[in-house]
Amino acid sequence: MTQSSGANAIPLDRDVNRIANGVIAAENQFPYAVSLQENTPAAQQTATRGHRCGGALVTLGHVLTTASCLFETVNGVSVQINPTQHRVFAGSSFLTNDTVADRVRGIANFSIHPSYTGEPAFVNDIAIIILAARFLAATVTPLALPPANFNPPDFTLCQVAGWGATTPVTTASTELRFANKYVYNQNLCTSLYNSQPGIPNIMPTMICAASYDILSSGCVNDNGNALVCDGTLTGVLFVTDNCRSSSFPELYTRVSNYTTWIQSVSASPSLFTPGVLVMTVLVSVTQLFVNKY
Repeated sequence: MTQSSGANAIPLDRDVNRIANGVIAAENQFPYAVSLQENTPAAQQTATRGHRCGGALVTLGHVLTTASCLFETVNGVSVQINPTQHRVFAGSSFLTNDTVADRVRGIANFSIHPSYTGEPAFVNDIAIIILAARFLAATVTPLALPPANFNPPDFTLCQVAGWGATTPVTTASTELRFANKYVYNQNLCTSLYNSQPGIPNIMPTMICAASYDILSSGCVNDNGNALVCDGTLTGVLFVTDNCRSSSFPELYTRVSNYTTWIQSVSASPSLFTPGVLVMTVLVSVTQLFVNKY
């Protein structure tokens, strides 16, 4: 759906979401990134393998994504998708590299946050995909959870990666793409969104991030992509800027507000500590300067 109310209306697209104008990621640059895919013969015959949403591994057997990714509208009613009819792909930047068994896992179940409100507020828009079998540590690298008090300051440099489309009229990208973002002031973001009718109110459980280069934005099937700031899992995308080239902030569920809940579901004791993702940060910063110059 797209909400429109005048020339300055904020586009809200829940069903069409990819990284427009994103940079193609190097293989293994984002070893935590996953693609939630429709697991039907027809979908698996397409180049994009039925890609539906993004997500991030938080253990070898659990994927963090948005709750809204796990629902679809049928006859005007929002219903949860069937986990047995979907699968998770990880371990490569190319969706077509799925012939290797270690890159695909079935889904045992979904754990949706018990206080998720759904449309139109999308409060507590977070969920965990429980895999039927764990990925191998040699194939992927989960992201450690942030401490409950993690609150990156304004202008902190972040990155978001996913297989969403590159324009509103194209299908998902077969290659993983990423974009550089920065943490947007929460009060300013609140005033921008809360002044518009028919779109989510900004809550403390949300975090805003805007395009670093004023070129890239989330697009079709980018919902659920992980926002990683200073090497720390910070948010999961649930409202994009509808593939536009702009500096308008996009909305992410603030992961640190849910660390305890995620641990209770995934039994993951791991929390981010400085130095854990140093190599990832170095690769990301190097890539940023290469792209800039």
